[in-house]
Amino acid sequence: MATDYFQQFSIQFSGLSDGQHRFEFEIEDRFFASIPNAVVPAGAVHVDVVLTKQPNMITLDFDFKGNVETICDRCAVSSMYPVEGNQRLILKLGDEPSGDEDLIVLHRGEHEFNIAQHIYEYIALSLPLRIVPCETLSDTQLCDKTTLARLDELSVAEEPIEADPRWAKLNELKNP
Repeated sequence: MATDYFQQFSIQFSGLSDGQHRFEFEIEDRFFASIPNAVVPAGAVHVDVVLTKQPNMITLDFDFKGNVETICDRCAVSSMYPVEGNQRLILKLGDEPSGDEDLIVLHRGEHEFNIAQHIYEYIALSLPLRIVPCETLSDTQLCDKTTLARLDELSVAEEPIEADPRWAKLNELKNP
């Protein structure tokens, strides 16, 4: 990750008083372009982070909403896809590592935490496994008609499978 650019996503918590503190971030194309091998190449997402500081623990609540560029899994056309979600990350000051992915243990001498990677992961994980914008957004104009026509040409009709007669005999034994 480009260290200088992502420095703006570091939150210095050492000087903050106990209680809640709010941070806002505008995630844009440069953010996504600065992440190597990014699944999301571009977008515009607003992120609100509420930091709740306690003596030995910090809770970060992320709320985000916006649009990111995606590639349709059916016709490979690029389009903007809406994303939104909320996540919680807990930072604990201590010396013992944690096995929990939502709990990060920071050494007592640390005074800031960079949330850029977490923002990217939360946005990327909010995308569905199968992205077909024309179905989700109910906009058939998004589809690449040429690609869909070619897929129809190449599709193979499946023949119905006949049941094996031996199974019928076994089922008769089960239901006398």
